Amino acid sequence: MCDLIQDPTHTPTFDEISSYINNTARALWEDMNTFIKNTYKAATRITYSKCSAKPGWNVKYQKSGKSLCTLYPEKESFVVLVVIKTDLTEAVEAMQVDYQPEVLEIVRTAKPFNGTLWLMIPVVSEKVLENVKQLLLLKHGVNTRF
Repeated sequence: MCDLIQDPTHTPTFDEISSYINNTARALWEDMNTFIKNTYKAATRITYSKCSAKPGWNVKYQKSGKSLCTLYPEKESFVVLVVIKTDLTEAVEAMQVDYQPEVLEIVRTAKPFNGTLWLMIPVVSEKVLENVKQLLLLKHGVNTRF
């Protein structure tokens, strides 16, 4: 039997993806998706990626035709891709006491690409999830501390 997330022949539903993730991580997954839907009213699209960095089914969120973020489900957790402008690193550094060390490390070591940083953040705890939410809010001009 092929893994649900890796099987390109079957497009999973959102509920199938949610059920694929274990219970602990599923609560974080559902929290993230609810936050995006409530905060941004973003369009959801389930797509299959052949990208060598993170192949498989993922959930893309777009607002006004622009990418908001992409969620990559895993059995034990999920990864969020957030693309931010490089000038936001100063804001993140200024609020570094609010960020988990692993999130700061991802921001600090990301290689700039066309004035942006592509941040692949594994969401393994509630604190990391709150950091991802904060990055999304910063990306869209809302400076809020959780």
